[in-house]
Amino acid sequence: MAKSKTMVGSRAKVYVNNVLVGLFDSCSYSANITSEAIHILGRFSPDEVTPTAAEAVTIDCSGFRIIGQGAYLLPKMPRLQDLLNLDKITITVVDRQTGETILTAIGCVPTRYSGGYQAKATSKISISYMGTKLMEEDGDQDEQDATSLPQ
Repeated sequence: MAKSKTMVGSRAKVYVNNVLVGLFDSCSYSANITSEAIHILGRFSPDEVTPTAAEAVTIDCSGFRIIGQGAYLLPKMPRLQDLLNLDKITITVVDRQTGETILTAIGCVPTRYSGGYQAKATSKISISYMGTKLMEEDGDQDEQDATSLPQ
């Protein structure tokens, strides 16, 4: 029997720093390129659109509030006292059917955490991350000859 080529949620396993986080029921991501329309005199429309930056990537995950497993544990939301020496984290999505890595976001920092309670409903949490680079199964993205902060 042929394997399905379509990715579905039941195939996605989400890892934070190589630890499986089994409480998320959704994970979405976004990578944006900032562009500027170049308008010149003597023309109504832009002459070209020029990329000016690759923005930080965002990953938004939501899931169930598990007693004893709050956002400060597996999802790695930092506590106030941890902010000064905060390490970056990696978010990875693996296809459980093939074992292949589908998505990797590196250099991530948790930026937002929310939750709530409602009568006659399971409690949910939501956590957002911001990272420096997003890679899919087509390979690494690298900015050749780019400058970086001093080490």
